[in-house]
Amino acid sequence: MSPGSLSSRVNEPPDHEGSGIDIHCRIAWLIEVRVPKIPDSGPKKKLLDATEHLVVEKGFDLVSVRDITGACEANVAAVNYHFGNREGLMDLIALHVIDPLNEERIKALEIIERASGEKPPSIEDLLAAYITPLFATAARLEMEIHFFLKLAGRVLVRSDADLFPSLANDRAALSDRFLESILKSLPKSRTGELRAAWQFFENGLGQSLVALSADCDAAEQSVHWITFGARGLGSPKEKATQPKKGDNQGMLFDL
Repeated sequence: MSPGSLSSRVNEPPDHEGSGIDIHCRIAWLIEVRVPKIPDSGPKKKLLDATEHLVVEKGFDLVSVRDITGACEANVAAVNYHFGNREGLMDLIALHVIDPLNEERIKALEIIERASGEKPPSIEDLLAAYITPLFATAARLEMEIHFFLKLAGRVLVRSDADLFPSLANDRAALSDRFLESILKSLPKSRTGELRAAWQFFENGLGQSLVALSADCDAAEQSVHWITFGARGLGSPKEKATQPKKGDNQGMLFDL
């Protein structure tokens, strides 16, 4: 990530317990005072872990401070003390997912592009570079795969307005980087239509991660995501095998 990204700053709690920060002061507080850093241990790690499990179960909006502190058997002021406020904790969860996932995706994309040489990578390879890093990130964070996929889905479907600005910018920059490669691989496509299809695919992937069942074969599902995305983006290979009339598979991407 860029030198000014959220993860490059240092996070220190306030000196006085219970000093909550009004939500309207959130950005100024985070920029000038607090630099979120993923905790390795201690009460902050316990609160972060508990909140991630609650977010996976209920979603960001339905998790209260009392839910979090109750799960940890902590004082209700603990969230304000360690994270500034509830939103500071939610920002940290988004950071915990977005930063390493973006790094893994960029790494996979660069490998694909180098391997293809002067010829643009196939859409299938580009989608694989976007999707398979979900598994690498889960392993990197030492999270069970289904848990991480649902957590990532919860984060990825959040609107830019619900993310700390630098995280929203990092997410958008990563998306644009992939779209740039996709446009090179499909030079005959209309840019506006392809951009809309790509955004639809990204959003759809996030929603499907949230809805992923615990008994689903995630690795097998990733193959379906790649096939679905390739058909929607207009891969020449997929165009050669268009479904027959009446077959609704893939029709969501007919933009």
